[in-house]
Amino acid sequence: MQRLVRAPNAVLAMLWSDLLCEAGMPASVQRQYLGSAAGELPPHECLPEIWLQHSEHKERALALLEELKSLPQRRW
Repeated sequence: MQRLVRAPNAVLAMLWSDLLCEAGMPASVQRQYLGSAAGELPPHECLPEIWLQHSEHKERALALLEELKSLPQRRW
């Protein structure tokens, strides 16, 4: 297993992990419940992380996450 990215919150971590799994890249969320320890531990250490099961998927997974981050946004 290899760490791919840290997510800003648990909701995005689960969304990204599910999308990676649907694309054929098995992924899991680690540290999803560690947010309650922020303050006792450094906050950047408590963010949820996306881990890939197979390291050969890393480049493809990062490209997919970049596509997701650059989706067109609706202007209000």
